[in-house]
Amino acid sequence: MNPKSWQKSKEFINLISDNITVLMESSEFGVIQSQLMSLIQSLDKRYGVTINCVIDVIDWEKERILPLLNTGISTEESGDVFRTWNDALPQKYVVNGDIHVVPQDYCPNCWSDWGFKWKKRTCPECGIKLGEECKILLDSDVCPHCKDGIISMNNPVCDKCRFKIDPNCVVWG
Repeated sequence: MNPKSWQKSKEFINLISDNITVLMESSEFGVIQSQLMSLIQSLDKRYGVTINCVIDVIDWEKERILPLLNTGISTEESGDVFRTWNDALPQKYVVNGDIHVVPQDYCPNCWSDWGFKWKKRTCPECGIKLGEECKILLDSDVCPHCKDGIISMNNPVCDKCRFKIDPNCVVWG
């Protein structure tokens, strides 16, 4: 996805996510939660149950899927129900001169799973290389590794997690 389409989708995803939250906190959803509790009580203690709402963008031409939202509820071993968020944070990349925005654990070129880019610098699906055809676009001082700390071009070591930015793998913007 490009930044413009990402921004457009982000508005809708946030709206849908907010409405899912309202639904999950409503009395109507309490019926589903009760049924979920009955289901979990009928199962062996080693099992849990999850209900998810997933929103994906599908590129029909390139036959690929990019997940945008994955949220739901799960049960703990105690039987308590809790909210789940299985989303990856968005990351901006520069790929062959073009800006792409995808979840951080996906390839900005082919949209396949590509976690741990800082260690495994070649996409297992399409072969694009971080630091060569693909660079992470850093346009804020937020650490791309932990998302909590601060980094900069002059101080490329995160003040929270101590992750050091490889200058060959990033473009500062």
